[in-house]
Amino acid sequence: MGKRKLLVDLSILRHPMCGLGQIALNYGRWFGEHAAELSEALDITLLVPKKYEGAFGRDVHYLRRTSLRHLVPMTMPRFDIWHAISPNTLFRPAWPGTRVILTIHDVNFVHEKKPEKQSKYCKKMQRWCNRADELAFISHFVQEDAGRVLNFEGKPQQVIYNGVEDLTKGSQHRPAAVEPLGDGHFFLSLGEVKEKKNLHTLLPLMERMQDYHLVIAGNDKTEYAQHLRSIAKSKNIHIIGTVNDDERRWLYAHCDALLFPSTAEGFGLPVIEAMQWGLPVFCSNKTSLPEIGSTHAHYFTSDDPQAMETLVREGLAAHNTQKATEEKNYAATFNYEKHMRQYLALYLK
Repeated sequence: MGKRKLLVDLSILRHPMCGLGQIALNYGRWFGEHAAELSEALDITLLVPKKYEGAFGRDVHYLRRTSLRHLVPMTMPRFDIWHAISPNTLFRPAWPGTRVILTIHDVNFVHEKKPEKQSKYCKKMQRWCNRADELAFISHFVQEDAGRVLNFEGKPQQVIYNGVEDLTKGSQHRPAAVEPLGDGHFFLSLGEVKEKKNLHTLLPLMERMQDYHLVIAGNDKTEYAQHLRSIAKSKNIHIIGTVNDDERRWLYAHCDALLFPSTAEGFGLPVIEAMQWGLPVFCSNKTSLPEIGSTHAHYFTSDDPQAMETLVREGLAAHNTQKATEEKNYAATFNYEKHMRQYLALYLK
């Protein structure tokens, strides 16, 4: 078989700071670094917003994300393989001969949306599944969860864990919002401040743990963030909004632990990011988190603040150099080289 034309849909780069946007950035970087060595087998095109044309070097082609290509799919060039890195895209192939690989990150609408809205989201994702030839899931939990509400029609399926960028490398910068903490000890909770993150359960915990601060970093332009601010009684809680990569590294490097009580995750990137630093991780026992955190994380089994405090204090006391090293080694298995090579095998199958 000759060289195959591959399109990888990175159109989500219009939102580069969201979780999928960060994944798309790492995809672009990897393809930019490896396209030359793959050139005999694959002719690689990246679907990107205008400002990312040329961002990943000269060995890949670029297709600009435009409204016309969304509204009139027939204006898209023909490709042999199309990788939709998420169903949350406006673009899809028009040519029936194109082999489609679809990555499903979650079906959180089942856990977050009211029943009357679930049907709408389910139908949209089902249409993508109907068009896909092969399906990839970012965790076994997502594969099982999606299988309960979607019909895969016996199509080939594979679990490919997310790659996680090594955050221990690169510069650090202390966020201005945490300057008032001085050298005080603090816990970190990272991610978009939405109801599914279950952050309100940390407020009574922090009232009991006045010897620590809690820094909540992530998009706080939400009603839930406003609600948290209105009910937070303790002065040791700090909602600081979105942080850049340098600030995120600083927070991981200087915090005492990650608190991540989320109740709806397809993967849970902060869990692995924190383990890269050898940090104690305390998360919920819901959805994908026990699978991703494995035996290296500590799990909240209730929202009772006394039980949560006991878990955190005992976990902090038991943490040592050996456990930190085991965490780092475990986190290193979620690397982008391994992740992308698994997709490469799918492309070349």
